[in-house]
Amino acid sequence: MKKVQTVENTPVVNPRTGETVHALLHRPFECLRWSMPPNEVERPPPYTVVKAFRSNSTSFGFVDISPLSVKETQYSPLDNLHYVLMKGHLEVVIQNTTFNFKSGDSWIVPLGAPFSFKNCSRSRALLSFTAFKSPFFQYQFAE
Repeated sequence: MKKVQTVENTPVVNPRTGETVHALLHRPFECLRWSMPPNEVERPPPYTVVKAFRSNSTSFGFVDISPLSVKETQYSPLDNLHYVLMKGHLEVVIQNTTFNFKSGDSWIVPLGAPFSFKNCSRSRALLSFTAFKSPFFQYQFAE
């Protein structure tokens, strides 16, 4: 077995065809390009976001929230969002309900629901997220 630090295209077998295809399976955390919120000129920004992988139906990434900062209310019109709090303590509001989360907690924001984050600690909070288009909650499936 060959060990590598960064793999841009890894050969994998397509189970439907049996053919070998190449796919991007690994992106080092250090190489990700973080973006700041729009119109942000403050020192340091309240949060930064990066998408590590994306396809037509799913994307994976991270949110880094500065100490005692807020990620303002927004909503996702097309995707359900799954978050995992990897580091920190957050107050999260989803559709007017407030939750307090600590490292290791995870939650889902249904598509269309307003949500916001507040970092309640004096250190950075780091979240992992998955955005996915497929229905998840029973009410999202067509009847």
